[in-house]
Amino acid sequence: MRASVTAESPGERAGQSSRGGTPGAGGIGGRKPAGFSGVLATLQKGLGGGVALALGVVAWWWISTHHFSGGEHPSEEPAATAARSSTSALADEVSLPAGARASAGIDVGTVTRVAMHEHLTVPGRIDYDARRRLDYASPVDGIISQVFAQVRQRVSKGDSLAEVSSPAVGMARDDVRRREDDKQIEIKATEWATTIADNVESLLDTLARKPPLADVEVMFKDRILGINREKILGAYSKLLLVEKVNRSTLELRDGGVLSGRIIEERTSNLEVAKANFDAACEEVLFSTRQERDRALASLAQADRLVEVSKEHLRTLVGSRLGAEIAAVAEDASDSPGDHGSLSTLIMRTPFDGIVEDVFVARGERVQGGDPMFVVADTSLLWVRAQIHEREWTAVDVVHGQEVKVSVPGAQRHELVARVHHVGAIVEAESRSVSLVAELDNDDAHLKPGMFVWVDLPQGSVREAMAVPAAAVMRHEGEAFVFEPLTEGRYRRVAVTTGIDNGDLVEIVTGLQEGEPVVVAGAFVLKSELLLEKED
Repeated sequence: MRASVTAESPGERAGQSSRGGTPGAGGIGGRKPAGFSGVLATLQKGLGGGVALALGVVAWWWISTHHFSGGEHPSEEPAATAARSSTSALADEVSLPAGARASAGIDVGTVTRVAMHEHLTVPGRIDYDARRRLDYASPVDGIISQVFAQVRQRVSKGDSLAEVSSPAVGMARDDVRRREDDKQIEIKATEWATTIADNVESLLDTLARKPPLADVEVMFKDRILGINREKILGAYSKLLLVEKVNRSTLELRDGGVLSGRIIEERTSNLEVAKANFDAACEEVLFSTRQERDRALASLAQADRLVEVSKEHLRTLVGSRLGAEIAAVAEDASDSPGDHGSLSTLIMRTPFDGIVEDVFVARGERVQGGDPMFVVADTSLLWVRAQIHEREWTAVDVVHGQEVKVSVPGAQRHELVARVHHVGAIVEAESRSVSLVAELDNDDAHLKPGMFVWVDLPQGSVREAMAVPAAAVMRHEGEAFVFEPLTEGRYRRVAVTTGIDNGDLVEIVTGLQEGEPVVVAGAFVLKSELLLEKED
């Protein structure tokens, strides 16, 4: 190491000589203390001891603040300041031998013009993806029969977590099955009513063509008509008989055999038979259609009751299972414990993930809402950034935009996340707007709760002169770069910087486009300058 030498300025030496004197001369710096002692002696004679002591303290304070603070030596402070400025100043050039340049990895680049974007760095933290984390609470009151999952166990969608025995689940399953049985009965009743209605319409269409009764009976022998067969075919048979009699009457009337009264009676009987047949057809057609519609309505109600009972069961066992998992939960036949038990409920995971925590044990009694498991898929995490309301208007982000995330506690320090959504309100406590971005975590190195920095773009993209961030050095608030001169010599150039995006730094003043600068190994040159300053 090189020894550090501190030089005294002439002002400092003058200040020391003006305060000089021997320690035993009765004072700090000359004859003033002696005069002060005489004054104290006089005061002690004329005044009491307490008053004299107080006056002495006041006098001592006045002398120390005016004499020792430099009030009588105004030239001391500027001299000390000049000495400190000359000590902290760095040299303008530095030399490095060829061997040192090779080991330092000195590399030279140029100032280039690139498109840059201003950014805002805000704090944030890593959190679970709310869509991929499930706080699994017990949906019902019951007893834990078995626990299948352990902490940090990896599970797949549909895997069993625990088995719960609950009478409420058994009652709900029984209600579903009873409603399904009622629905099956209504289905059969609807099929019967529909078949009869269709056959009656077909029979009436056939009778409209006035076929022989024997042919009609053969055609509809195996077709279901119910009690309507007797009503319709009986009326049709009477109509055919009356028509046959009426035809004979008309033949006899022409021969003068029958009286007019008999002819009128038989004509009247024909009209009555036609009216009865038409009435029977209309009544049967209406009643069969009504029965069919009533059966369809009953079937629809039975179907609704089945869905209501199933929805009640799904609500009871937990709707977050998903449709396909909830369907399994409605059926107790897959229970690994008591096969066929209606009261057994298997708790299953709705997605692939890891069991983060387990809160229950076998034989434990639980109530609805008691925590049981925490299952999470950490392959995709959320980054929650907080943007203060004063800075929010300057941030320019859209859904799906990539933002840079810095994780101080992770091996992969720089990561890229995609904006998922931006909060709709300003949080009352922090007075900030929440921004959530998605972050891939396939290697599982990131953990929820980690602190991060999030770089968010501001304003529009603009052209700027820039150099790599490794080229810019800083010392006591001053930014500078190194410009190569002849072989092994480098000149320090003070610059004013602008946008810093982590990879590139904007150069506002101090350099021109195309000028050469040291882009690698600049820290070694800075260290050499600091060592030369100490010599």
